[in-house]
Amino acid sequence: MHNGFVGGWPRLRRRIEALIPDELFPSRVGTTDSEALFLAILGAGMADPVAATERVLTQVASMVDEVKQPLRFTAALSNGRDLYAFRYAVNDAANTLYYRESSQEVLAVSEPIDRDPSRWHSVPDNTLLVAREGAKVQLRDVPLLHLRAAE
Repeated sequence: MHNGFVGGWPRLRRRIEALIPDELFPSRVGTTDSEALFLAILGAGMADPVAATERVLTQVASMVDEVKQPLRFTAALSNGRDLYAFRYAVNDAANTLYYRESSQEVLAVSEPIDRDPSRWHSVPDNTLLVAREGAKVQLRDVPLLHLRAAE
């Protein structure tokens, strides 16, 4: 899931696509910023999806800041057991991210999907949601990205 956009995409597309490793580039079938970011993150090392995402976002944040454009990145990644969801922006407000937690599952969405708002929790701006199998949800500040966003 990716809800957001890379401002200045036509100007930055080649630079961002250069973050995709050669062995993954043949997997690029579309033209969207979402697909390019996903493949770049995948190539940055999904053994640690948080570190991989932070590396790519730091590079992309620098690029959009150079051209004075916004970056909105509200996205979820999973390894099949654990869920990592980012709510992040540079030069703009981040798109919303909500989660609902029960004893058996965690659901992360852009907007609550039912009429019971008391069950949904908003993820703050520039925050990472970590839902590991068998553990309660953790919300973590993303300091490296905050430094980038604050400049």
